[in-house]
Amino acid sequence: MSRAPVAAALLLAVVAIAWGAIPLIVRGDVPWQQLAAARVWLGAATLLTVLALRGNLRVPTVHRWRIAVSGTLLAVHWASFFLAITETTVAIALAVLYLGPVTASALAPRLLGERVCPQVYVGLALAFGGVLMVVRPSGDTSAAGLVAAVVSGATIAALMLVAKPAAEALGGLVFAAGKLTVAAVVLAPWAFVAARDSAEHWPELLVLGVLLTGIANVVYWRGMKLLPVAGVSVLMYLEPASAVVWAMLFLEETPDLLAWAGIALIVAGGVLAAGNATRAEEEIVVPAAL
Repeated sequence: MSRAPVAAALLLAVVAIAWGAIPLIVRGDVPWQQLAAARVWLGAATLLTVLALRGNLRVPTVHRWRIAVSGTLLAVHWASFFLAITETTVAIALAVLYLGPVTASALAPRLLGERVCPQVYVGLALAFGGVLMVVRPSGDTSAAGLVAAVVSGATIAALMLVAKPAAEALGGLVFAAGKLTVAAVVLAPWAFVAARDSAEHWPELLVLGVLLTGIANVVYWRGMKLLPVAGVSVLMYLEPASAVVWAMLFLEETPDLLAWAGIALIVAGGVLAAGNATRAEEEIVVPAAL
């Protein structure tokens, strides 16, 4: 087994666990529009600076339309996800959102020509079942929150499918920088408001934008380059599992036994899928038409 996919899977797991802390920031005092805009602007600035220091700051000559579409989808995804968290419970927002990776995994073999081991889908089923056990959506929601969560899930599914060929061709750093730059342009009006009105919140905005967006996106899209969509999807289920743990540590929300059982299922599904996805990585085929 090649070491690169294994390392990518481990780093993706770390990123997913870190992303589980994002709702702690979203539930703060910064409006969701400003938070989404600051995230992409700081993330884009970080990666463009890295590219400039490496002497590789250029506009890609291939997959430009994928970069443009991916950046637009990303802007809509994060804005709608942050809105969902503010308008409904974190549990409902996460449960609906994570229908997106399931959809992407189901469509990837047909749209991207990926060949995935059956064990990966077993891991995906275990992880999704674990998510439902962890978040257990209740009736405490609003129409706006539910619609925002659905939009968030649909856009992340589309993003995973549209962006994967570009990430494979360009590499994680170049693709993530381009995608975040497009998203920054889309959310520019809110970014100016955030710079004016949310200066006192720069510490958490820097963590969200530089670490959890800029650097984390490079890791994520490198993982998408090396692993099948289904394998990445399962590893991302560590995000809602870790969100429960973060909430326990910082919000005094103690999970019950069923939630802990769900976390165990998510971890088991991730281990099963990651181990088999790395063995299947050489079988990935992207149709020339894409």
